[in-house]
Amino acid sequence: MKRIQLIGAVLLLGMSIAGMAAEQLKYRLLLQVSEDSVDKLNMALNNARSALKAFGPENIDVEIVVYGAGVQTLKYYAPIPIADKVREVTTEGVRIVVSENSMRRAKLRPADMLEQVRYVPSGIVELVEKQTLGWSYVRP
Repeated sequence: MKRIQLIGAVLLLGMSIAGMAAEQLKYRLLLQVSEDSVDKLNMALNNARSALKAFGPENIDVEIVVYGAGVQTLKYYAPIPIADKVREVTTEGVRIVVSENSMRRAKLRPADMLEQVRYVPSGIVELVEKQTLGWSYVRP
């Protein structure tokens, strides 16, 4: 009887370990854009898209944090290829956040920005908080 209980316990433990191994790891990628450079923004958008493709959108959260002079790249009259790419990646699940502090310094309002972006009080604080939570940080 004890042998059967032992075998049952070993099987149960094995199934638990296999179940934990089967759980998919959720990756988290944090990209920074802080320069008034469409090329830098484009690179961040490409990096985000590459990460989604490599890991699968269900296995990774991607956020692009835009602050400082970078806020200029996301104005509603951004070049059409950039505006289209922003629309596409946000539809694919990438979150693009813009620093309200940087917008204030640049005298920009939400009405001046592409409609797909979201807002955070401070880009730097967003970067620090996300990195503290274990997000991987990349500055393209």
